[in-house]
Amino acid sequence: MAETPKKTVALNAAKIGGIAAFVPLVLNTLPEPYGSIISCVIIACGAIQAAVPAPATGSYWVLPYRVMSVVALNIGWAINHVAGRVNSSQGPVAHDSKPPTPPT
Repeated sequence: MAETPKKTVALNAAKIGGIAAFVPLVLNTLPEPYGSIISCVIIACGAIQAAVPAPATGSYWVLPYRVMSVVALNIGWAINHVAGRVNSSQGPVAHDSKPPTPPT
């Protein structure tokens, strides 16, 4: 794996720090029960996204699934990679298969 430049690491750390500070700040400005409700909705949508495979193209469920994806904050690199790889630069997807049987 190629080394990550220090500038990229620092930029990613700054992004994570900004998000980690911004989200609680926004949730604390809401009245008490609403912050918890919004957090639970985000967590529930994320859990559903992780457990339920994406619907087929053209299905009635594509639009609700996309809305749920946005609510779950599955944006950019946070999108669930159903194919089993992070990106296409890592080569083809490894499929589950039986180990080869030993010759007799």
